[in-house]
Amino acid sequence: MIKINLLPKAFRKQAKKYGWFLFAILFVLNIVILGFLYQKNTSDIDRYQRLIEGRKKEIASLQKLRQEYQLLTNERKEMERRLSAINSLKEGRALSARILFDMPALLSENVWLKTYKRTENQFELEGRSVENDSISDLVDAMAKVPYIKTVELKRVEDINEAGINLKKFIIQGTVGL
Repeated sequence: MIKINLLPKAFRKQAKKYGWFLFAILFVLNIVILGFLYQKNTSDIDRYQRLIEGRKKEIASLQKLRQEYQLLTNERKEMERRLSAINSLKEGRALSARILFDMPALLSENVWLKTYKRTENQFELEGRSVENDSISDLVDAMAKVPYIKTVELKRVEDINEAGINLKKFIIQGTVGL
């Protein structure tokens, strides 16, 4: 391949000088631009690293508050659990007292109670009676009480106490409001 330069000889040297001059200016300009970009990027990196360190310190300082918050939350849950236990005890205690208060109105003259046991929402009555009809009347009357949910006559047996023939009975049931 043959190259032909159509520029006159005087312009050829001058064009080479301008080419090198233009190359040098562009090279320096690129170096300056890259320097500015490098400086901007390093300053941005430093700024973001400082922000990250600041956030880490802030998080570390807030961790103490978070732990304190967790501790207070756990204490609140424990207090609520205790309060609910106390309220359930109060409710059960009032219900037992109400049952014992209403019992004399339900008993006839031929029936008397020996023991009353209550666990959670279950109760058990043990008593004595002279006749079976009084026991069945008691069970029927207890079934009509609104806070006594179920009543069941578990056992009736003949016993002899102090020379008197009596009927020993056990009634079980559930209570609730």
